[in-house]
Amino acid sequence: MKIAIAVTSQVTDAQIAMQGARTPYYLFFDTEHDSNETLPNPASVVERGAARQAAAFLISKGVDKVVAGDFGPKFRTELEGNGLICTEMTGTVSKIIVALSS
Repeated sequence: MKIAIAVTSQVTDAQIAMQGARTPYYLFFDTEHDSNETLPNPASVVERGAARQAAAFLISKGVDKVVAGDFGPKFRTELEGNGLICTEMTGTVSKIIVALSS
């Protein structure tokens, strides 16, 4: 499963971002290969349509599940409408990865 985690920075133990669609970065965690990659969120700086653009970015990356501190209604609708699972969690990336791996 490929999981996108909304994170506040690119550091190894970043905090989960509260803003799902406008998070500065997404950490992509592949549970099958136990690998991850952090990329800037292209929708973080747009004036309008962040939910749609962030969802399109995540879909293009082959994500199955998205983790964030909070999901706005438009972002959640875009993701779930395309078959992605939305999970609200808080804490650090390392704790979330341990929780998702078990």
